[in-house]
Amino acid sequence: MSRKNIHRAGPDNHDEIITSFRIEKDKTYTKVTKVMRRDWKTGGIKSLKKNKPVEEGPYELTTGEDQYDEKMEYEDHNGSMTAIYFKKIAEDFKRVEIDEPDDEE
Repeated sequence: MSRKNIHRAGPDNHDEIITSFRIEKDKTYTKVTKVMRRDWKTGGIKSLKKNKPVEEGPYELTTGEDQYDEKMEYEDHNGSMTAIYFKKIAEDFKRVEIDEPDDEE
């Protein structure tokens, strides 16, 4: 059965929020949040220059599911969903926008 689709000319851009945690030398974690723009037609992705990445932290890893501030779910090597939990270290918690170097293509 035939199906006719009409697509708009040009890119089909959608913004995506990317969140990751980076481990530091002192065994704490820093949350890094970026906004990226993906073209759904080509799959291409690029960073938005006007929205700078935001770093928040420090966090510590916790095992308690009842006392956490951030939760990150991922698929492990067996294919099942697993979660890790982070708690803010309150005394020196900060939020900073960082500058990224320009990408050379």
